[in-house]
Amino acid sequence: MTPQQLVALFREKIKARGARGIVGIQRLFKIMDDDGSRSLNEQEFAKACKDFKIGISEENIPILFTYFDSNHDGCLNIDEFLMAIRGELNERRL
Repeated sequence: MTPQQLVALFREKIKARGARGIVGIQRLFKIMDDDGSRSLNEQEFAKACKDFKIGISEENIPILFTYFDSNHDGCLNIDEFLMAIRGELNERRL
């Protein structure tokens, strides 16, 4: 799968869990953040993908994590996560 296909699958599964708005996505992020650091490392992200039954294979999780980690610091902060889930702004959202 391409990174874009993985992102689409991840978004679909997250939205199916009811995390549609910012508050829902922030709540989901807090659940995923096991150590309370306000960021996700790759292990927390992988665990959450398994726990939430996202349907992404173990070998594709690092690809997706790297794609979401826009500043390439090895962690996902809430802003990166929100951007990854919500995607680019369409004309209406702009």
